[in-house]
Amino acid sequence: MSRERSFLVMTPRLDGRDGISEVSRQAVRALVPDASLVETWALDGHEPTERTVSERYAFRSAGSSRRRMVGWTIARASRPGEARHVIVMHVHLAPLGATLAARGASLSVFLHGVEVWRRLRPRERFALRAAQHVVANSNCTVERFRAANPDLRDVDVKVCLLGVADAPPEVTPAPSRDYALIVGRLAAGERYKGHDALIDAWPLVQSLVPGAGLIVVGDGDDRARLEARVASAGLGGAIQFLGHVPDAQLRGLYRACALFVMPSAGEGFGLAYLEAMREGKPCLALRSAAEIIDDGVTGRLLDDARPELLGPAIGALLADESLRGRMGRAAAERVAADFTEARFARRFRAALGLDPGHGRRVPLGVPA
Repeated sequence: MSRERSFLVMTPRLDGRDGISEVSRQAVRALVPDASLVETWALDGHEPTERTVSERYAFRSAGSSRRRMVGWTIARASRPGEARHVIVMHVHLAPLGATLAARGASLSVFLHGVEVWRRLRPRERFALRAAQHVVANSNCTVERFRAANPDLRDVDVKVCLLGVADAPPEVTPAPSRDYALIVGRLAAGERYKGHDALIDAWPLVQSLVPGAGLIVVGDGDDRARLEARVASAGLGGAIQFLGHVPDAQLRGLYRACALFVMPSAGEGFGLAYLEAMREGKPCLALRSAAEIIDDGVTGRLLDDARPELLGPAIGALLADESLRGRMGRAAAERVAADFTEARFARRFRAALGLDPGHGRRVPLGVPA
């Protein structure tokens, strides 16, 4: 790729622990080594404290002010000589990218999942038609995007499966016991992740594996309701809420758990599955995760999250240490072969029509 190629990455934020922030960080890392400049505009948040020390990288945050980001866009559009490759990491920001595309920039838009599994607004549909490249994280995301937006079926969408970054070297050991682990936001707007389904299924799990526990990592505005449900069901000794935990503690929990379970009906991809698989753990999910999890090989896939399906599936894995071991080893091998950050970087650059990079990783992490 020419050293004169410059990029502008627009993202909701770069320093979050959510999947879109992580994919945005990996996208920037994939672009920096061979670009003349990678500039990142974040709608909110701060610059990650671990970053590339390079004159070829720049960052600024709008401090949650969309008006401020609109102002930056108008100012940039007024300078036609500033045209560059604009990469938008959320469809809500795509209309700003389309403004720059109208002034000569090349536009790419990344689709993640639920945000495009609905009828898009006219300005978002216009932006996708203005884009030279539309990229999605899975075939599942593409199918549901097209089902919700039939007038955009002719838009070419390239699939770029995600990857997981190298595990942090620090590990805080956790006690090993027969517990399942779920990691994700506890948000009222994201109840599709399956926390309620797990609470409903847990009495059946305990009838099959007495003493079986569930650890819930994550926080959000729905936590109090979920904790109240657990208490009213008399499951307080079995289901434990830890809230947000440091990366070293999270890695220790992945390592010590028996399996990872997230019966989510709304994951476009699900990086948490890869984090668990990287640590050699089988995953239990719904069939929409088939692009990540091989049913019967690296975990189990279910048609839905009804307690009569979910409970026995969890119980069977908790009761069979040998099976979990085989699945966990296969899961770690699958991540190493197909789902590393380096693999994602190559897929991402190919989806944008860029020459392959040198595969060098530049630091750009999350705050401690």
